[in-house]
Amino acid sequence: MKKKVSNRLETAKIIYNASKGSDKEGISEGYKDYAEVVAAAYYSMYYIIHAFLALKYKTKLKEGLRGVHAITEHIILYYLVKTKKLAKHLYEEYLKTYETTAQIQKFNEEDFQEQAYKYAKQYDKSRTAREIFTYNVTPSVEEYNTKQAISTAEEFINTIRQVMI
Repeated sequence: MKKKVSNRLETAKIIYNASKGSDKEGISEGYKDYAEVVAAAYYSMYYIIHAFLALKYKTKLKEGLRGVHAITEHIILYYLVKTKKLAKHLYEEYLKTYETTAQIQKFNEEDFQEQAYKYAKQYDKSRTAREIFTYNVTPSVEEYNTKQAISTAEEFINTIRQVMI
C-alpha cells in the first residue's frame, strides 16, 4: 500500500510537469491532463487512509465496494477526528516543537480538534474535485488548482504517516 501512495503522488507530479510543458521528449505538443493530476493526488490520499486502517486496525476495505470513497471519508471523520487521534497527534507535535514556549499552557488538546477536522475536509474537497474532474466534462482545469491538489495531498500524506508511527 505504501508503494501505491508514493506512486500515485509521483504520477500526479509527472502529469503536472508534463502538462506544463510539451517540450519534453515523447509528449505531444499541447498535452494537458490536469484532471488526471487531481485524480492521482486524490488517490494518494485515499491509499494512505487505507494503509492507516490496515496498520492500526488490521482492516481492509473491499476493493470495488460501492461507495468506498464516501466510506473512506467517513472513516477519516470517525477514526481521526471524532476519536481525537489526529487532534492528539497534532497537539503532541505542537508540544515537541514549542515545549520551551511559556504560552504553551494556553493550549490544550481540544484546540487541535478543529485542525484535525480541517484535514478531514481536505480529503473531502479532494474527493469531490476528483469526481468533478473525472466524471464531468471540463475543457481544462487551471494549473493552480492542480498544483494545490498536489500540495494538499503531500501535507495530508505526511500527517497521516506521522500518526501511523
